[in-house]
Amino acid sequence: MAIHKGKPTKDGRCYYFTRYKNGINHTSKKYLTKKECEDALSVFILENDNPINKRFDLVANEYFIDLEKHKKTSTVFTYKQNYKKHLEPYFKQKYINRINISDIKNWAQNMEELGLKVNYLNKMLNILKSIFDYGMKYYSLQYNPVKSFGRFKQKNDTITDDDTKLRYITLEDFNKFISVIEDPLWKTFFIAAFYTGARKGELLALNWNDIDFKNNEIKINKTLCVKVKGHAIITSTKTNKNRKIKMSKTLRENLYNYKEKMQQYKDYSDSWFVFGSPTYLPTTTVDRYKHHYFELSGVKEITMHEFRHSHVSLLINEYLKSGQTDTTKFFLMMSDRMGHSIDVMQRTYLHLFPTVQKEIVDLLDNL
Repeated sequence: MAIHKGKPTKDGRCYYFTRYKNGINHTSKKYLTKKECEDALSVFILENDNPINKRFDLVANEYFIDLEKHKKTSTVFTYKQNYKKHLEPYFKQKYINRINISDIKNWAQNMEELGLKVNYLNKMLNILKSIFDYGMKYYSLQYNPVKSFGRFKQKNDTITDDDTKLRYITLEDFNKFISVIEDPLWKTFFIAAFYTGARKGELLALNWNDIDFKNNEIKINKTLCVKVKGHAIITSTKTNKNRKIKMSKTLRENLYNYKEKMQQYKDYSDSWFVFGSPTYLPTTTVDRYKHHYFELSGVKEITMHEFRHSHVSLLINEYLKSGQTDTTKFFLMMSDRMGHSIDVMQRTYLHLFPTVQKEIVDLLDNL
């Protein structure tokens, strides 16, 4: 690397620099002053030699390759899908070291205009932050502009009630819903969803080896995930923890009768999926039939995840009917059954305990 003074051009430019890189000796155009030439050389070095001067999408691709080493394939797939949809189009052509907080703010405004939920927006923000963290670790990036930006925030002027925050169906609603289903497969599937509170993917991943009729329990140790490269995959549970769910009489009876029907097939195997036989049930098929049966029954439709809420609500009602009010004990029992931490269970379902407020008022009335 050197600055030279050569034969001047007609307008007096005579300074130029040379730079040897990747086997090629680069010679610049000529500049009028030595200072201009030095400045141009600095820019050339920044754009060609500085390891942090790399396009955002290239750093992102490396980040995802690294992520695959310690994250579930399904998780990486979901991150990539979100990245391709909401991050790459905006940041792809930018150099990661030149992206500042103003760029993050402009992207955030575009995202907010899409009307997406705050929780989802913050998931996108987490992916973006992780890509910059990767750049700081491996490309000497000096700072992470996402940290400076902060988080998306929910407007405080939106009025919501508990029914809006947490939707579920009662036992009466469920009985009305299940009464219109004649197909043994779907009848058993939705009974399992309501009486176990298991996640949709966990139900779809079950095989008959996981159903222990002798000990009256279901083993939950895997989940069916979204399609990756055209195929659904089975991985460990969402929390990477295995659990066993005790069966109620209604659930056990339906599963047992359904298994007897399946065993009539000559090629039956205990390795078959409980819901789907030799192959798994597609999640879209589940949603289609769910919508059909809710429409047929006249019961207000809920999502598959809200079957989990319905299960907890059912057990809270039964717990209170038995005369018990110890919420700590209840959530301790339920956390293992639902595969959630006690803290998450309390934050999600504590408001369903009307006795909590009653006991507080009793304390005040005794003053």
